[in-house]
Amino acid sequence: MIKQIFTDIAPRLTKSYYGGKILAAYRAYGAEYDFCRFYSCGEGTVHIYNSSMVIDGNIDREDIPLLIGMTKPMSIEIQSGETPDIPDIYERRHRTLFKLKKCGEAAASADIKTNADKAVCYGILKESFENMGSFEEWYVDISHRIRHGVSELFLYESTTATKQFEAENFAFFSHIATAEKARGKGAARRLLYILADKYEAAYLFALDSRRSYYEEIGFEPVYEDILYEMKG
Repeated sequence: MIKQIFTDIAPRLTKSYYGGKILAAYRAYGAEYDFCRFYSCGEGTVHIYNSSMVIDGNIDREDIPLLIGMTKPMSIEIQSGETPDIPDIYERRHRTLFKLKKCGEAAASADIKTNADKAVCYGILKESFENMGSFEEWYVDISHRIRHGVSELFLYESTTATKQFEAENFAFFSHIATAEKARGKGAARRLLYILADKYEAAYLFALDSRRSYYEEIGFEPVYEDILYEMKG
């Protein structure tokens, strides 16, 4: 049976990207908001934030499709090997988890702005991610996560990156983008090298269209999964 849970989230979660992402959301928002919900499903945990779903652990494969059908999330993240029957309304997008390469760039870290210029960062992201949503929605979420010590926002020259969460010496980065007018000058590579030196271990996910880039700059592929996104 699927049951909504409000406490004791951490002991249920695996030490993985999926468990870390769910725990970060719990630390930022708790379980009292309707847009941020947590469920037990078998021995696994399901998190729904607005229109996205993250599934962690050993779930009940018969029950989870019912929850997907009821909530109709726009995206679903789930560990490889735990995939239940996902409806055909979702597009399968293969992606690779990369470990960032340490390259001795920490000396340049003073050039990075942290948790500042949010409007500038959003403008860069809006150029690169068509599903970014409104500035107000993004601003409220990132500001809340920063205040609770869950996330950090970085700006280096005309490139931005977001530390989504850090857990078990595992820092995960997303929303890495460079302003259109500044692309091709190596700023994204330098920023990622700096971040790799800043954290004990840093990771990011890349869709197949970006895999070759991260391989070329020396990042190590360590895991693969499927991201499910609603068609249309």
